[in-house]
Amino acid sequence: WSDLLRGWGDGSPMATCWGSQAPALNCPAKGVQEVMGTSRLWAHLPPLCPHPGYRLNDGFWHMVELVARDGSAVITIDDNDGAEFRVAHPFQLRTGTQYFFGGCPKPAAITGCLSNQTTFHGCLQSISVDAQPVELDLLRQERLGQYSNVFFNMCSIADRCTPNLCEHGGHCLQSWDDFICVCNLTGYKGETCHKSLYKESCDAYRLSGKTSGNFTIDPDGSGPLKPFTVYCDIREDRAWTIVRHNRYYATRVRGSSLDRPFLGAVEYWNASWAEVEALANGSEYCEQHLEFSCYNSRLLNTPYGPPFSFWMGRHNQRHYYWGGLPAGRPALGLLSLSDPGSFTPGSGSRRTDKGMLNFVDHLPVTQVVVGDTNRSQSEAQFLLGPLRCYGDRNTWNTVSFNKGASLVFPTFLANHSLDISFYFRTTALSGVFLENGGCRNYIRIELNTTRDVVFAYDIGNGDENLTVRSPVPFSDDEWHQVKAEINVKLARLRVDKLPWVVRLAPPQSYVRLEFDRPLYVGSAEHRLRPFLGCLRALRMNGRTLNLEGKANETEGVRVNCTGYCQYPRVPCQNSGLCVERYSHYTCNCSLSAFDGPFCNRDIGAYFEPGTCVRYNILPAELSAAREFASIRSQPLPGYNLTSEELSFSFRTGTAPAVLLYVSSFRRDYVAVLIREDGSLQLHYELGTGPYVFPLTTTPVTDGRPHRINITRINRTLYTQVDYFPVTEKQLSLLVDRKLDSPKNLYLGRVMETGMIDPEIQKYNTPGFSGCLSGVKFNSILPLKAIFRPNGRPVHYSIKGELVESNCGSMPLSIMDIPPEMDPWYMGTEFPHVHDDGWIGIITGFVTFLLLLLAGLLLLLYLHHHRYKGSYHTNEPKAVQDYHGPSKPLVPQKDQNLPQILEEAKGE
Repeated sequence: WSDLLRGWGDGSPMATCWGSQAPALNCPAKGVQEVMGTSRLWAHLPPLCPHPGYRLNDGFWHMVELVARDGSAVITIDDNDGAEFRVAHPFQLRTGTQYFFGGCPKPAAITGCLSNQTTFHGCLQSISVDAQPVELDLLRQERLGQYSNVFFNMCSIADRCTPNLCEHGGHCLQSWDDFICVCNLTGYKGETCHKSLYKESCDAYRLSGKTSGNFTIDPDGSGPLKPFTVYCDIREDRAWTIVRHNRYYATRVRGSSLDRPFLGAVEYWNASWAEVEALANGSEYCEQHLEFSCYNSRLLNTPYGPPFSFWMGRHNQRHYYWGGLPAGRPALGLLSLSDPGSFTPGSGSRRTDKGMLNFVDHLPVTQVVVGDTNRSQSEAQFLLGPLRCYGDRNTWNTVSFNKGASLVFPTFLANHSLDISFYFRTTALSGVFLENGGCRNYIRIELNTTRDVVFAYDIGNGDENLTVRSPVPFSDDEWHQVKAEINVKLARLRVDKLPWVVRLAPPQSYVRLEFDRPLYVGSAEHRLRPFLGCLRALRMNGRTLNLEGKANETEGVRVNCTGYCQYPRVPCQNSGLCVERYSHYTCNCSLSAFDGPFCNRDIGAYFEPGTCVRYNILPAELSAAREFASIRSQPLPGYNLTSEELSFSFRTGTAPAVLLYVSSFRRDYVAVLIREDGSLQLHYELGTGPYVFPLTTTPVTDGRPHRINITRINRTLYTQVDYFPVTEKQLSLLVDRKLDSPKNLYLGRVMETGMIDPEIQKYNTPGFSGCLSGVKFNSILPLKAIFRPNGRPVHYSIKGELVESNCGSMPLSIMDIPPEMDPWYMGTEFPHVHDDGWIGIITGFVTFLLLLLAGLLLLLYLHHHRYKGSYHTNEPKAVQDYHGPSKPLVPQKDQNLPQILEEAKGE
């Protein structure tokens, strides 16, 4: 076995010849010519084409023996009797003086080698002729013959199937420079038979649209456990996985004792205990019915001693509770089987207890042990139902990373192949999902940019990576699935339904993945490049990592997909939506009439007498259609409201006034008015005449901020003013439930064309004078649309001058915002300023100017005298009267307004 001959695969003929006194072998067997390339064969029979071996080009050593004599020839491959080929036809042997191995040298006419086979590429060793070994060293010295393109004492054909890199019983076949795995009948597929052909549970088959029947499941996926067949009871809401066993019918026990108990092993059909345990471990719920009965026997020996009978569950643990009792409780439920006072055998009647075992971490039942049936006429029997499970608790094993922490697991033993799958959800720009390193190899999966997920690794060929690039960002706070796999043949990566990214590996670049450091989840080693977001269903080689079991909230890892929005330090106010950023949170104020970091900053406007705002509820292009529909008394569908939500703040010192008015294409309307006596009133017209509600009995024209909330649901009306309790009232049954076709929303005054209720008309004079802020009618935010345009077309008109102001409006939350979280916090420059903060600010500012610049005091006095009758707030800009959305907003009072500091936070 030490002397080797190899043909170099360059296409040139390999021929070795030497003189010998042995007779030449003249055999027409083609199989011999393929292996040995023998020439100068003569025979008096037609050529034969035998196939004595199977896949002799598999890279393994094979022994070939040819025994030929006059009239017979026998070819044997690998000492296998089934691989013999015999020639029994009469033929004549003629000896020769040369042997050719590997092929015929050129030119063939000179050498006399007449073989028409291609040259042999491979290794030869232990060559013998007539039981005499050929001295290859003499051949290498050309003392025994000649050779060309032959290398001695080496064989570069690698044994690529030792060790066998095909998993799960796959058959390895190799060629000159590669190998393949035959996965037929293994239940697995892939380059190395690594990926299971079957789903994890019946619930997975239900989601794929299957109906009830027998299915093969593989609970641990690509793990070492084999698939097995179960019955799937598939229903609309869930799928029960049912595994039957040999104890389905009653088992009768006699003659057992505590020293020699009856061991009733439960053998599940087509599955081992470990495989059934994997099913239970991954299920949301499991149950097994257990029934135990006895006659003249005992369950307990003493009140506190070990029982005579018990059952074995997962991890070969004993359990003394029975059906219907909680896990961990003693078997009190079966004391009826024996005398509870003396613990002696019963009176002779048969007694039975039965119930359901449903503590999933103890299932499945693997054995039922029965004792104390060794006396005369003593007997016990038990019956165990099939294991029934549903759900998948691995899929929602979820944690959220909030502070750049990581979960540390033991080094993952990947062996030859590794597959990883998980779901992530984030708003972060980047972060490492997991990393496992070693002195030679490492793997890492990360969100490199908002659109790139990267699988980086080193398996002995240097740093390499695969990148899946998405046309849309992954940081959209939605769940995304990542699948990665690496083996000796290739590496690949996929995210969601995007195409696989694949990179082939060099031929047999490694045999075993070697990691010797812990597995980090949520960051790289040393908490580098942490991930902020949620991870769930992390599986590696079919094994689900228990993320929830490792979570530690003090370190910034929470159970479930929760971030700062679950318990925000300051909640988003005024219908603001909390947007999870995992390391922080923001408030989306697009549906709120407020802005600011917590949607707590009012957007309002100061109204001079006669100023009014008209906001078109319907776009202009639909107005004509509405008018036409109104004429025909057939309102267009989709605009008849059965409920409204209305809220705003105001402060004023004058009465009467129209605060808000919603008109319609019909006679319906909603109006909030200030009566002559200063009280607040709500008017509803829903097709049967106005319905009037008094909202307050005291005047609201006190110059203080007031808040109004009105909600109508069908004929139920809820109102609230300031912090007083909510008032509920019922509209009359004669009142229509619909506000038909709302058209315009007016603030400050009603300038509607057509008929207006005279009761409303009389409140138009002299008009509202004061501040309105935080106005919201359903999803319509008129003042925010005017002062905070977001690029979308808005249809409104303004008569008079409208100046933005927060109006020092009433706070909507009693909760104070911490100063360090309030971007509007001004420090303690004016600590004496409270509700009427603008007065204190102006006074302090004037005092400061008096001390420093006496000349400016005169100008400030003149300015104050000029606007003596106006209501001043911190108005940064004014809006000119115009009649359409296309006319730009032109400030007119900016040059005359003093620079007033921000109003106090309390306002």
